[in-house]
Amino acid sequence: MTKRVACAWAGLVLGLAGSVSVVSGASADCLRRVYNRSNLVLVARQDGGPAATLLPGQSLPVRLARPGRIDIAAYCGVPAAGGTPVTQRTFDYEAVLDRCFVRFGGDLFVPQLGRGFIGLQETAPFTVNNPRQGDIILGPAAGVSCPLPAAAPVLSRRG
Repeated sequence: MTKRVACAWAGLVLGLAGSVSVVSGASADCLRRVYNRSNLVLVARQDGGPAATLLPGQSLPVRLARPGRIDIAAYCGVPAAGGTPVTQRTFDYEAVLDRCFVRFGGDLFVPQLGRGFIGLQETAPFTVNNPRQGDIILGPAAGVSCPLPAAAPVLSRRG
């Protein structure tokens, strides 16, 4: 075997090995985030799994690997205190090849305009698919009011 033929075989083998590793490494997984930009406490649960608590200003990475759902509830205080959520939503998501997104909207004009063009399903107070497809945000203007705690008695030195 000549040096030229050996180099050709080596290049072919390395090319096949590289393409196999790229194909086997391909995945439908997308890493997206749930953001809490409000003053509420969020509890997020993906596909019925364990709950994760997000305090104000925090975010949570979520791996979208197949079609599923994310349940989110917002509380005024500590969720374990037995309070009821002030708002809660369930979002279905898709993860197909390299496209991960939250499904919303009706099926009207889906082939022509795409899903979610006509807002027949409201997502407020949450924002979905922003800043990236698959992200969910509870923004600072959530429009949810929490009751104020009772005012403590004011102490005075004067009596």
